Amino acid sequence: MIFKCKNCGGNSVYSPKTGKMYCPHCESEDSQEKLAGAGLSRCVNCGAPLEVSEFASAMKCPNCGSYHIFEERIEGEYTPHLILPFQISKEQAVESLRKEFGRRVFTPSTFLSHASIERMEGAYVPFFLYGFHADASYRAKGTKVRSWTSGDTRYTETSYYDIEREMDAEFERIPVDASLRMENNTMDLLEPYNYKALLEFQDKYMSGFEAEIYSESADALQMRAESKAKSDSHALIRDSVTGYATVTQETEQINLYRKSCEYALLPVWIYDFQYQGETYRFHINGQTGKIIGKTPVAHNKVIGYSATVFGLCLAAGFLVRTLLYFL
Repeated sequence: MIFKCKNCGGNSVYSPKTGKMYCPHCESEDSQEKLAGAGLSRCVNCGAPLEVSEFASAMKCPNCGSYHIFEERIEGEYTPHLILPFQISKEQAVESLRKEFGRRVFTPSTFLSHASIERMEGAYVPFFLYGFHADASYRAKGTKVRSWTSGDTRYTETSYYDIEREMDAEFERIPVDASLRMENNTMDLLEPYNYKALLEFQDKYMSGFEAEIYSESADALQMRAESKAKSDSHALIRDSVTGYATVTQETEQINLYRKSCEYALLPVWIYDFQYQGETYRFHINGQTGKIIGKTPVAHNKVIGYSATVFGLCLAAGFLVRTLLYFL
């Protein structure tokens, strides 16, 4: 499907700036109507053939630029429960990149050129959000040390304690990305998202962006969520053990019980910068603007900078020698 503007026939897209559907052609708002798709093979707007990847649920037609949403990949088992609409626009994402990297001396001059920026695309990444109940038990030995002086004698008293902790905890919406396209470490670094802004899924929020369905099931990915929950459970218990000189853990048991699992789409801006035959990928959190990525070094700038510094040093040396000569 695509969203067509009722006023001019253009492709209406979701605007992060206004939180409304917007037609870039006639600038009207909320004038969209759905036009059913033509499957995965061709563009319903211009008829051009589409090359749809295995997990794509939304994409931009390379011929006419219309954004397609594939009904068969947002229905049935692939229907998202929730979506976090983009809150950072493309212009704001570019500005975030400019603030982060624009003033760095050795960043290539073409890094934020118009031609490069045009390749930036927003994408909804599939996530599973897990809820767990945790019960945990912890046993350890602890010591407390007290020292004092009486007369000429220094005394030290060591007391030994059995430490026991029992804990119940509730974990809500632990995120695990379900995309083979995205590296797990990168998605973890892009967190946190503010999940209070999650909305019930509506397909209109996808218009104007790329999107994917999950490539692995919730059961297959659950172990990653459990690892996060267990790590946090351990930290909660350990933080409750205070006031001891030493603590030696004896046993710890953490049991997790899954309460819920929600399928959600979360927003990410993706910028691929081509430089000297290599691709440098940047990810920007589509809600907070947080950036993950590293720019290449422009060697011509390094050489130029080094030559400038060397020249200034020679000039300074010449000036010092001249002054010493006349003193």
